[in-house]
Amino acid sequence: MARRFEEFGFRPEVLRAVREAGYQVCTPVQEKTIDPVLQGNDLTGMAETGSGKTAAFLLPILEKMRPGGDDPQALVVAPTRELAVQVAAEARKLGKYCGVRIAAVYGGTGLGSQKNELLAGVDLVVGTPGRLIDFIRQTYLRLSRIRFLVLDEADRMLDMGFIKDIEFIMSKAPLSRQTLLFSATLPPEILRLAQNFMYHPVGVEVERPSLTARNIEQWAEPVRSDAAKARRLVELLTAEKPEQVLVFVATRERTALVADALHRAGYRASSISSLLSQPNRERVLDDFRKGRVPVLVATDVAGRGLDIVTVSHVINYDVPSVPDDYVHRVGRTARAGRRGRAITLVAPAERAALREIERRIGISLIVGTGDGTTAGDKPEGPAEKSRRRPGGRRRGGRPGPGGVNRSRKPSRKKRRGQN
Repeated sequence: MARRFEEFGFRPEVLRAVREAGYQVCTPVQEKTIDPVLQGNDLTGMAETGSGKTAAFLLPILEKMRPGGDDPQALVVAPTRELAVQVAAEARKLGKYCGVRIAAVYGGTGLGSQKNELLAGVDLVVGTPGRLIDFIRQTYLRLSRIRFLVLDEADRMLDMGFIKDIEFIMSKAPLSRQTLLFSATLPPEILRLAQNFMYHPVGVEVERPSLTARNIEQWAEPVRSDAAKARRLVELLTAEKPEQVLVFVATRERTALVADALHRAGYRASSISSLLSQPNRERVLDDFRKGRVPVLVATDVAGRGLDIVTVSHVINYDVPSVPDDYVHRVGRTARAGRRGRAITLVAPAERAALREIERRIGISLIVGTGDGTTAGDKPEGPAEKSRRRPGGRRRGGRPGPGGVNRSRKPSRKKRRGQN
C-alpha cells in the first residue's frame, strides 16, 4: 500500500498545498526519497521519467526551510529553461502557504527582471547553469547560505556540456549543504561528481533507468525517404487521433519545416526550438499546455522536461542518435499513470541508431510498415507469411494501425544474452 503524505509529518502549510494539488498517495520515488531527505542525507535518485521526482525533492525542502533573509537557502539546477520554469511552478504550487520566495533564472531573456527578483530577496532559486554562473560572477546571486542543492536531470546536463559549470556552482556552496542528485542514468562522470561533492549519499533507484515506462506502447515503422516520413506522419495523426502529440525532430531548422508541412495538411501545429526568443517559446508552450495547439514539433533540448499529462502520443520523426534521448522523448507521454503511445519513423540511414536504442531498452521495435516496406526492406517470404495471422497479426504481438504490431519483450534467451 502506497504511503500517504500525511504519514511524513509535514507541517499543515505543506499538507494544505499538497491536498490542493490533488496529491493523495506517494509515487514510488517519493516514497523512497522523502524520508532520507527529511533526515538530512545527501541522495542520488534514479527513476523513470514522469515518476514524480520534482515533488519528491521539493516537499522535504519546503518542510525544512524557514523563509527569510536576502540570500537563497535552496538552489535547483536544471538543464533547460523549460524544466527550470516547470520546477519553479511546482515549487510555487507546493510552497504557496509556506511564505517561500521563489525565482526562476535562465537564459534567452534579459537579465533585468531576474536580477531584480534576486536583489529583492529569495529563498529558493531554480536556474540553468549558464545564467546561474552569470549571476554568481556578478554577485547578484550569493550561495553562502545554501542549505539544499539539487541537480535535476544531471545526465542531461552532462550531455549538454555543463559538467564544468556544475562543478563551479557546487564549489561555491557551503560544504555543510545537503546535496540531492537526480538522473535517469549514472554515467561515470556523474558518479565522480557524486563522489567529489556529496557525503555518503543514499542511493534511491525505482526502475531501471534505461527502460521506458511499461504503460507506453512503442513501435517503429520503416520509411524509404524523408518525403515518406512527412506522408506517414499525417497518416498517423489521422489514424491515431491523439489528444496531444509531441513530434521530435533532429535539428532546430526541421522543427519549423515539419510544423509548416502539418499546417498545409490542415493540422494546428507549432514548433519550438532555441531559434525562438524566450517570450515566443513561453507563448508556444502555453498554447500547447492549454490545448489550443494539439501538435508540438520540438528538438530534444526544447522538449526535455516537459510535463504535460494530456500528451497521449510521441512521434519520433527523426530517430535520436543517443539511446537515452529516446528514453527521455517517449517519457513525455504516459504521465501521471496514464497510457501513451510512442511511434518512431525510421529511414534507411537511421537503422543503426534504432538498433542501439533496441539494445538499450531491451525491446525490438521494428515490427510494421510505414510506406509499403517491411523491416529491412526485405520481401516477405513464405515462412514469414505462415507466421502471420489474419488482419496483420503476428504471434506474440498486438496489431497496430494498418496491421502494425506493438513492441514485444525479448525472448528469455535474448534477455540472457543482454545481461
